[in-house]
Amino acid sequence: MKRYRLVVAPIVHEQIREQVLFIAQHSIENALAWEDRLEQAIKGLTSVTGDAIDEEASDRLGFTLHRLVFGSSYLIHYTIDEPAGVVRVVNFRHGKGKSCPAALPQLK
Repeated sequence: MKRYRLVVAPIVHEQIREQVLFIAQHSIENALAWEDRLEQAIKGLTSVTGDAIDEEASDRLGFTLHRLVFGSSYLIHYTIDEPAGVVRVVNFRHGKGKSCPAALPQLK
């Protein structure tokens, strides 16, 4: 299985931090545990097979965009640059929230 280098967009770090702070309002322990699980899920993208293509987003954006469902309600969007051996995490959001398309063109 091929291993990829992981690049996480700065906006994704901000999106995750916002969610951790939101969860921490109710429980700091839950927020930190959730963040640890999310970090492991993102690190797991270094050995992805590229199966989970977000067809609608890919068609609209003009390049292949993959997604990973985290928990039951969060989406992690990422691209795979095979020649460079890089997985780029370009967006993170709650399934009911809005995406952050501004991050996508920069990391295409």
